[in-house]
Amino acid sequence: MERPVSLALLLLMSASPGCGRDPAPDQPRASRSTPTPATTGPWRFVPTLEQHLPAGAVAEPILELSLPRVQTVIVLAAVLRQGSPSVNIERWTFEQTPGEESLSLVEGGQALLRLRPGPRHQELAELRRQLATPRAVLTRPLGLGDEPRATLDQLTAALSTLGDPASEGRARVQAAATVVRGLDDAVVLERDAIWELDDLLDPTPPVIEVAIEVSMLSERRARATLTRQGHTATLELQRKTEGWAVAAIDAWRAPAPPEPTRNSGGTSIED
Repeated sequence: MERPVSLALLLLMSASPGCGRDPAPDQPRASRSTPTPATTGPWRFVPTLEQHLPAGAVAEPILELSLPRVQTVIVLAAVLRQGSPSVNIERWTFEQTPGEESLSLVEGGQALLRLRPGPRHQELAELRRQLATPRAVLTRPLGLGDEPRATLDQLTAALSTLGDPASEGRARVQAAATVVRGLDDAVVLERDAIWELDDLLDPTPPVIEVAIEVSMLSERRARATLTRQGHTATLELQRKTEGWAVAAIDAWRAPAPPEPTRNSGGTSIED
């Protein structure tokens, strides 16, 4: 038998906003007034960067540095400009007025790190000095993969995409960010050696095979030995907070020449 519904219960149901009725026109849903984040992850200043990019350019952040003492924000990003065949890693500098949320552009689009052989930028040392400034707030994801070999595989794939002009632009700048994430600051900011890693893992022109052998030195250290056409190179890897990263590069070395064979009289056959 159905029980009668009391008048008080009917009034309560009709007043409740969850009973299937749409909100009044002058009371929009929360989703209409809540902006969708422009990006995911730890980045704070991506909307500001994208606002100042030239038309048609795509970018992926690599590093954000906030310097409260001088009201300065520095963004390091991989940028591919419309019509450019190559990705650059650029420094963008903004000024923050005290008491205001917005940032004003001071300098943008300065290519700072080498992705190809060439002279070292003279202001790279200034960036390292700014990173060491007291009270600096740094956002810099560091580390790839759960084990060293997986890290090298990710770096190889990212370098291949980065250097492929046929790849989609967004994929290329994301690949550049992946490469930087897999390299320690000693490689990126001190040695400025991204291009050296590219020559090791994704050489141009491509070779038949690069053999890689990984040895674990401890729970947080590993060494990878690369062999290509008789030449060898080594990479030192360290375990970071978010995965493994290349901490040192020993570039290709030619095989040592064989020692001359000496005859019984003590002179070499070559003599």
